[in-house]
Amino acid sequence: MTIQIPLESVEILKEYLEKRGFNFEDRPHQFFLARKPDVVVNVYKTGKIVFGGKDHAEIEEIKKFLKSIGAEEVEKDSKDYPPLSLKGPRIGTDEVGKGDYFGPLVIAGVLIDEKIEEELKRLKVKDSKSLSETTIRSLAHDIRSILGKERYEILWISPIKYNLLHKKLGNVNKILGWAHARVIENLLGNGIECNLAIADQFGDPGYIKNALMEKGRKIELIQVPKAERDIAVATASILARDKFLWKMEDLSETYKLDFPRGAGEKVDEVGREFVKLYGVNTLQNVAKIHFSNTLRITGGVNVEVKGDIDSEMYFTTVPKEESLKFQEEFKLECFNLISSFEQELRAFIESKLREYYGDNWWNEGVSEEVRKKAEKRIVQERRKGRNVKQIDALDFSHYEIIIGNSKNWKEIFSKVFRDKNTTIGYLRTIKDIRDRVAHSRCDFTPEEKIQLIGAISYLRNMMLGQSTLDSFGIGE
Repeated sequence: MTIQIPLESVEILKEYLEKRGFNFEDRPHQFFLARKPDVVVNVYKTGKIVFGGKDHAEIEEIKKFLKSIGAEEVEKDSKDYPPLSLKGPRIGTDEVGKGDYFGPLVIAGVLIDEKIEEELKRLKVKDSKSLSETTIRSLAHDIRSILGKERYEILWISPIKYNLLHKKLGNVNKILGWAHARVIENLLGNGIECNLAIADQFGDPGYIKNALMEKGRKIELIQVPKAERDIAVATASILARDKFLWKMEDLSETYKLDFPRGAGEKVDEVGREFVKLYGVNTLQNVAKIHFSNTLRITGGVNVEVKGDIDSEMYFTTVPKEESLKFQEEFKLECFNLISSFEQELRAFIESKLREYYGDNWWNEGVSEEVRKKAEKRIVQERRKGRNVKQIDALDFSHYEIIIGNSKNWKEIFSKVFRDKNTTIGYLRTIKDIRDRVAHSRCDFTPEEKIQLIGAISYLRNMMLGQSTLDSFGIGE
């Protein structure tokens, strides 16, 4: 068993080893050799890491750190397997992100022929795990130019969509099988003749085969370990990693946090910071919550996966246009952001009104007009067999009225939110996006997601300044 580290993490590893008292030596074909009396760490220019020495406790500590910066254990290097001798038109697929707590799962596929294969060889295409981020992005640009839009397909599954799929399918390999199959089907749907597809082997080969539809079932599907030995799969791995890197940048820009790779201690640290900023249930927007990191981050609090994917249509079709994919993901992510924050806001408003007005908070702190609307909804819900608390019968238009009420603002909420116009403006921003998401009105832009997160972050920070974290169910 050897360890493979992303090339962009080599300098981080070197700094870590320096702090642990290692000395460094230059060696051919290596970034460096790091040495202590009873431990040697060989870091090769391929990203491969080999340990030597008898201090097993030290080696285990280093392995834990490596996992936290995106390193993966691999059974064998591709070079340890015989070359694949596939020829002619074929589809190659590969995925990135399945071992990363934060970020999406990305599956890419390419359809090549002999002419394209020669062009890819001239680019010196190889498995993306052995390439730096800069090289990946440069190669991905050239690869897309060579292939053209009809010969590559990239399916990215956002964390929230991934969590819904995991809830529905209950197995990571089933998600992978479905995703690889959709990529293959989409490529075959472009009308280019192809009778062969190759993918990396994971779990039961039936995961992909069983998820293929009419076109996919007519082709030969090969699944082998280290499928990136074939240039089609290696090419797909570069496109998948390139998309993953861009999506991780988007995630960091949106939530104003630097999300690390892997699933180690650094991931837990950032996860706890995220929960402080955005709340427990919003974790599903950025992370794969079935990982064990989740309970470490939340202190044992389970994250509720809201919603479901029941439609058979979803499993048989995936939007090909990037803009359509964005709209689909935006609605899921923003709905979860808003509904998670709304639970906290309702609890906060009730606690503040009770604190000032006592048990008669509903009659004294909420206007008659709002009470009538809420009570009408409570009656409607009871007819459906659902019991709804008074505060849970309110929506964002009601929160604005309650908080903005002259007495409530002066005596209660000015001490929390400080500026009335800013607070009302942010509540209206959230309401506008919520209404559009709920009724599928209009397309959304990335800037609107940032505006939404900014509004929620501001209001939530003001609320947290007046309350313990326990009030929001996230622990101290």
